[in-house]
Amino acid sequence: MLVPRHGPHYSLPPHRINYRAVMRSVRDAGASSVIATNAVGSINKRMKPGDLVVPDQILDFTKGRAETFFDGDGDVVFTDVTKPYSESVRSALYGAAKRLKVRVHNRGTYVCTQGPRFETAAEIEMFSRLGGDLVGMTGVPEAFLARELGLEYATLCVVTNWAAGIAKQVSHAEVLDIMEDVGPVVRDVIVSTIVRGLGE
Repeated sequence: MLVPRHGPHYSLPPHRINYRAVMRSVRDAGASSVIATNAVGSINKRMKPGDLVVPDQILDFTKGRAETFFDGDGDVVFTDVTKPYSESVRSALYGAAKRLKVRVHNRGTYVCTQGPRFETAAEIEMFSRLGGDLVGMTGVPEAFLARELGLEYATLCVVTNWAAGIAKQVSHAEVLDIMEDVGPVVRDVIVSTIVRGLGE
């Protein structure tokens, strides 16, 4: 199944997405694994616009989002997110991209910001010093909610632009242009991953 997190007409900004409903709908439909996609800016000069990245870590700079299913109405639950992404799904995505000879990076730290504004140059400098490689607005709390539901979750990030301060300015038009170009490649990688099997 395909769930457009921004809504069918791309009308929801990142901070307004009902991430709990998205993840619950996936689980209730019977899925056990999730392949997400994220458009991201690059903080790491080795990760260039047009590249794909399968990140392995997250830095969370969101605020005020409903980020857990366990918010005090029942049992107190603490979730281990030492490794926030599923290693088996990550491996399957990376393997598919390599088979298709796509430029892909096998690890990276995804920094999630609140949005919908882009980041300041000073914020990007801070994220870089903290070890961030990519910056986006939709990866959290999605990954953590998936873990709470027992879903095997990983994401395929599309680098659409250089982050603020690396680029002189950031524009949404640039993001859309790269996504249009790379979209078919992303589709092919995901299809290949599914056909080959997520557990291999």
